[in-house]
Amino acid sequence: MSHSFTDPTPILLYTPSELMEKIVKRVEKERLRQNITQEELSKRTGIPLATYRNFVYKKQISLENFIKILRRLRMEDAIRLIVDTPIEEEIVEAFDALEQQRKKARKRARKKK
Repeated sequence: MSHSFTDPTPILLYTPSELMEKIVKRVEKERLRQNITQEELSKRTGIPLATYRNFVYKKQISLENFIKILRRLRMEDAIRLIVDTPIEEEIVEAFDALEQQRKKARKRARKKK
């Protein structure tokens, strides 16, 4: 299944294998853009070269090592999307808290006698 950046296919329709393939391609493209060899990236992240190659060729990596790679390639926005994007429950909680603050802050003026 081939997809482009503008492909409207919902993410849920990709198989896990297809998603891993897209992720690896994206990471490898960025590594090459920065002109870093696999060996250099391995050394700079502290990840064994065999581990990085498992990621590239077998699509297997621990989350911790994946984060190290993203950080070294300055791809933190990928992490930020997961960590900082609020889910529906958090949005509702935030609006409820704002409403409570607004109600507490509301004061009515009284007529002077």
